[in-house]
Amino acid sequence: MKKAVKPFYIPFSLPANQIEMIFSFAELTSWRKLYWWAVQSPKLFKTAAGAKGIGCFGYPSHPVFEITTNCNLKCSGCHANGGEKMYEEMTTEEAKSVIEGLSKIDDFRMLVFTGGEPFLRKDFFTLVRYAKDLGFYPTIASNGTLLSKDIAKELKKSGITGLALSIDSVNPTKHDLMRGVEGLFDKVLEGIKILEEEGLYIQANVTLSKSNYAEIDELLKLSDNLNAHVILLYQFIPTGRGKDLYEVALNKDELYNVIEKAYSMQKNLKPVIAPIGLPEYWAYIFSKKGKYANSMKKYFPGCIAGKGMFYIKPNGDVWPCAFLPIKAGNVLEQNPYDIWTKSEVFLSLRDRSNLKGKCGDCNYKDVCGGCRARAYAFSNDFLSEDPLCPLKL
Repeated sequence: MKKAVKPFYIPFSLPANQIEMIFSFAELTSWRKLYWWAVQSPKLFKTAAGAKGIGCFGYPSHPVFEITTNCNLKCSGCHANGGEKMYEEMTTEEAKSVIEGLSKIDDFRMLVFTGGEPFLRKDFFTLVRYAKDLGFYPTIASNGTLLSKDIAKELKKSGITGLALSIDSVNPTKHDLMRGVEGLFDKVLEGIKILEEEGLYIQANVTLSKSNYAEIDELLKLSDNLNAHVILLYQFIPTGRGKDLYEVALNKDELYNVIEKAYSMQKNLKPVIAPIGLPEYWAYIFSKKGKYANSMKKYFPGCIAGKGMFYIKPNGDVWPCAFLPIKAGNVLEQNPYDIWTKSEVFLSLRDRSNLKGKCGDCNYKDVCGGCRARAYAFSNDFLSEDPLCPLKL
């Protein structure tokens, strides 16, 4: 099969920009562990393939393929409503056709497989190998329950560059209650060690809510001790199964504390902390650094809904973000390239002059833009101001 996806080093300006980007990040956050990342760079370049910056949701631009809603957990706040199958999922050939369509979009170099629990799909490895054969650098988001040494070896053999695993409490009993499976905490930690032994990229996903807000220090330190390369520090957003759980979401004061905590702890932690659903983090940093940092803004786009994420549901619907349930098109009915380049939803999100209220008037909208998913969850308008913006700029 002819590779359609360009490698991460073509054009050479792309990895060169990534190097400048990570040095800019280190400068902005006073990060002292850049040397550790330099040692890890061979696997990191592949995982960040195609990245032109660090924003909300990590490295844009990339497609995320939710290949199933089937899951062996049933977390109360799951944005995907994971559990039993909810859709008529794509056949293997349909999924392959979608992946081939994605390969023709020049911005896309890495592809994330998620769910539900992606390992529960019987043709999972078939789809991963197909993506790899086309030139993609595949990554997986998993709950870790089905991970073993044999599966980790098969993942590496299939071309997987890394995995994202969720950790929501440092207390094993509390963590397992939140996830609904006894013994899951130990299983996830074991899985991370297995991934490290196989030399794979490790991403720790932490979702903050009222339930674990007090543990933020310990959760960041635990992820660091587990040698995660990136911590995606999610903020709970009322959507999916948790669409009515508004009381679980952090308030403005708590979100501000998350920003300050992430910023203050970043300098001494190995992983890059990327707050998800909190693009105000980047506005906070640039407001502290002043005009001298303006040249670095191009690497930090804030919210990437419609700008850097192409989220595909099991039935083919495309959303601009995993937490923003607005249909921009359907890959079984339309060419993915046409959706990416012509969808009115995507185009409206890319033009921040469309933002309303305080977000529209903000001097930092180019590096923030407010959380579009939270705006929609609270107002039913994805262009309205972020109702929980914790900053006073």
